[in-house]
Amino acid sequence: MISHTDRRTAALRPDLLGTRFEFNTPWVVVTGAPSSGKTTVLERLRQLGLAYNSEIARVFIEQELSKGRNLQEIRADEGQFQLGLIKAKLSLERETPQDKFALFDRAMPDSVTYYRVAGLDPNEALPYCFHFHYNTVFLFDRLPLQLDHARTEDDKTAEFLDVWLERDYRALGYEVVRVPAMTIEERTHLILQNLQARGLL
Repeated sequence: MISHTDRRTAALRPDLLGTRFEFNTPWVVVTGAPSSGKTTVLERLRQLGLAYNSEIARVFIEQELSKGRNLQEIRADEGQFQLGLIKAKLSLERETPQDKFALFDRAMPDSVTYYRVAGLDPNEALPYCFHFHYNTVFLFDRLPLQLDHARTEDDKTAEFLDVWLERDYRALGYEVVRVPAMTIEERTHLILQNLQARGLL
């Protein structure tokens, strides 16, 4: 039996990684460890006319908190919580036009890495990653960590996420574009330049 620790760094199964993607899309993913500043930049992009799909985990947690549940209750069964997020992500992706540009705050491969964090087998999340192939993945470098009620990761976990998000996206065949720790405007400009160069804008 694989231990909790081993699951965090478990290799992704080659037979699963060989799965063909069902649909190629012009979708773009913005991801990163907590407090990487991605949501702030996404909000700036929204102001410039590029709407984005909010992070599913944050939306789900906010909804449950509004029902009177606390964070401990919401995440009491981490396996069920993570599976619920996968189902919600899949539903969102299926509702998104496959031939039109779309911007996502995190995407399905993030679940592979978050399964690791939870001590779950990342290969259980892997099959869900092959429904849709994204055009571009931006990974934001870390900024100083700021905790809030919807963000529960500590600094050590944030460092783990920073490393393994890149590894897991790359394992799925994605080129990962790192966004350095710069000003909001500089990061926004970098993304817009990259999207224009790829013919997505």
